[in-house]
Amino acid sequence: MRKIVFTPLLLGIIILSFENKVNAQTNSSSLLRHIVIITFKQDAPVDSIKALDDIYVSLSKSILVKDFEMGVNVSARDTGVVKHIYVTTFASKDDMDSYKKIPLYSRLFKSSLPIANDVTVADYWVNK
Repeated sequence: MRKIVFTPLLLGIIILSFENKVNAQTNSSSLLRHIVIITFKQDAPVDSIKALDDIYVSLSKSILVKDFEMGVNVSARDTGVVKHIYVTTFASKDDMDSYKKIPLYSRLFKSSLPIANDVTVADYWVNK
């Protein structure tokens, strides 16, 4: 009789534990980071790179964005290669999905494709 009661109880605890881990990834206290690293072509015009930076700055003013940072890679490992890093933080995946529907967002691709040699994107939930 104890096994009959104990097994569903244990199963319930395991399910609740799993749900808590899933909810931790999507609840409002978690932050979602979206990182874009663009390696520019050697002959990329400076004004085109600046125009792309300006689009990111404009997008960062959206109410969907919780935080935004950008900079140029200064690692000694990438000498001679210009890489810009854009880090956008969102409160939820829904906010990030809505951000990607902003009309200005589509201009990122039109502006970056002709001047980019490589683009790396990473999204992750912040763990502190």
